[in-house]
Amino acid sequence: MKKLFLALLLLLVIIGLAGPKFAGNSFNGQLDAFAEKLSEQPMYQARIEERDQRWFSTTASLVITLDMATFGNTVNTTDQAAFSFSIPITAQHGPFLTQSGLAIGWVDWQVKMKLAEPNAQLTLADDSEYIYAAEGIINLFGTVSYTDVIPALTYTDPQSGLTLSVTGWQGHASLASDSMDYETDQPLSLEVSMQGTPIASINNMSLDADLETGLMQAWDNPLYDSEASFSIDAITMVNPATNVETKLENIVMDSVTSYNDSTELGAMLISSKVAKFTNSEVTMQDIQLDIEIANLQRRFFIAYQALSEDIVNAPEQTEAILQAFMQEAGLAQLQVNPELNIPVIKGVINESKVNGFANAKLVDIDALPARLENPAFWAEHAVVDAKLAVEKDAALFIAELILKSQLGANPQFAQMSEAEQDALITQQSQATIDAFVQQGILSKVDEGYEITFSMENANAMLNGQPMGLPF
Repeated sequence: MKKLFLALLLLLVIIGLAGPKFAGNSFNGQLDAFAEKLSEQPMYQARIEERDQRWFSTTASLVITLDMATFGNTVNTTDQAAFSFSIPITAQHGPFLTQSGLAIGWVDWQVKMKLAEPNAQLTLADDSEYIYAAEGIINLFGTVSYTDVIPALTYTDPQSGLTLSVTGWQGHASLASDSMDYETDQPLSLEVSMQGTPIASINNMSLDADLETGLMQAWDNPLYDSEASFSIDAITMVNPATNVETKLENIVMDSVTSYNDSTELGAMLISSKVAKFTNSEVTMQDIQLDIEIANLQRRFFIAYQALSEDIVNAPEQTEAILQAFMQEAGLAQLQVNPELNIPVIKGVINESKVNGFANAKLVDIDALPARLENPAFWAEHAVVDAKLAVEKDAALFIAELILKSQLGANPQFAQMSEAEQDALITQQSQATIDAFVQQGILSKVDEGYEITFSMENANAMLNGQPMGLPF
């Protein structure tokens, strides 16, 4: 029994002494791999600086540089074109960890970012030193668990009197070799005011995500199974000149991506919802717009990432690079019949409903035309089916928006009073709708109006009638 106890004790001593070196080497290797992967992306360069790796600890700085000139030739000097920031990293090597409290794991790491220079206009809550902080532990199974925090802060521009106030943010995440999860613990809210008068606010912004891929795999494989939800309780904007308020309530954007290993095809669905939109002119409720892209090839996105980098490295060869990309990756993607669908379009405008959908796909493409912008080619291979139904009051409101846009550039209309403008628009809105019906653009139905459109083999139908194409 004594021998077993001594053997176990010796094993613990060996692990306690050798483990930190192993953990430190592994952690620093992951830092190098992350910097290398980030540097492979267009516009980014990353490197590890000021590294001090010891037996039980590591300190380093991850320096990230963004090449802003990539966006265009609007900058004259190299110094202006490059924007860099440094992320300080402190890590304790396990297996016995004490940096953030007693724990067992391979690494306890912390990131605490300060402002490069003190800013008298920026105040951090509770005298916090850091503009962003994160700390995490890599456990014995290699899973990373961490929390991140943005402190409450207030910034005031001394010249304009514009003030930005942020309540702060806190979230936690778990990263494994084949999954990434993130949850918001404290949603972020902000308010913008001008000389003490509120002009905009965002209440309770949060993000939750569940990705079925590891961090390093996501660099190489942009399509994978995932779910994410971004939400805001309310957005309020006030026009300082008129004091008119616009408000959006319960904004939710859900995204779902999927990938089928057997077919090697993926899909993406983004569903955007707004419970209520109100201002002085309109009330809209239950707004929803779903966008789905289907039959996506993973290798197309990998090639697209390489395309961006190739163009950045050789901008003078942009046309040739694009042509090669379309003939290889582009054609392969088109041959699997990609789809762009809008399965849900709906809302209630002033208690009047709007409902619709639009489905489109490209089929039977074996080769690309000599001129990619040839509309006749795409019409021959496009299959489209779309419908929009609008109740009467909603149709009138949409017609009013169209008239306001058309008449806005008319000098005579601009000289009218607001009451005269409203009367003219109200008078002409029904006439505009009737004209659309006579032209066959709209169909009149019991509830209001409809528009349907379909196309296959370059034969287009509008509201059940053949429609000539302009080519």
